[in-house]
Amino acid sequence: MRRDEVSPRLWQIGRGLQGRVKDFFEAAPAADASPLELLQATLDQLERKVQAAGRGRRVFPYDRIAVRISQAGADAIAIDAIFRQLEERLRDRLKELQCESPEALVTSVTINDEGAGQQGQPLLDVECFSEPVERPAPAPASDKAFQTVRITVVKGQCAAPDYVFEEPIVTIGRLVEATDAFGQIRVNDVAFLDVRDGVNETVGRAHARLQFDRATGHYHLFNEGSSNPTSIVRSGRTLRVAPRDPRGVRVQSGDQLQLGRAILRLTIG
Repeated sequence: MRRDEVSPRLWQIGRGLQGRVKDFFEAAPAADASPLELLQATLDQLERKVQAAGRGRRVFPYDRIAVRISQAGADAIAIDAIFRQLEERLRDRLKELQCESPEALVTSVTINDEGAGQQGQPLLDVECFSEPVERPAPAPASDKAFQTVRITVVKGQCAAPDYVFEEPIVTIGRLVEATDAFGQIRVNDVAFLDVRDGVNETVGRAHARLQFDRATGHYHLFNEGSSNPTSIVRSGRTLRVAPRDPRGVRVQSGDQLQLGRAILRLTIG
């Protein structure tokens, strides 16, 4: 048998073996995967987003990455600590692939400790975006598809003890007028007073917003980049809301919204 007949066959065998080995090591993480295993699985998924750009060039065409982890009993502190490496590890991985990476890269991680399967959520969900998410314009006043929202102040000092809104977007922060993450002046609908009482100063000036999603018929809570954490407390469980996650986290009536040390109670409908 001639050499030129053997080489292509050996090449095909080697290529198939390499693919099977790669699939084995990149299998979906187990339900009890450690934070490091979840980080590795995230990097593997992101690697598959690399695109050929011609003339031997490769690019990673996204500048925003949103990771959602739905794991029963998740150790949020450990996951937060490990996933702080995500941007650095991703840039190292792209460098190994001789792939161009974006100058600015924003990553966010949302943790749901109720486990996978809740509302169809997988254990690990990784989404990539290439454009900043702009705040949509409020819906016309005549459109009443959104529901009434009552917000009661549980901990902290606001101008009023509770608020009632019939709006598709409700902004929350410290002071009535504040600057948001995009440098724009916005008016806070729920405005915490600018006092130092151990609570109010932990609320960012443009801390969060509630926004109605017409596709699902539900409100979502968005963390607009405050340095202090934003969480939803529901039936004794805490759901972290990652900064600038363009999807937000769905809320329901009875939820408590924790902004820094301040707490609000939500009633919808």
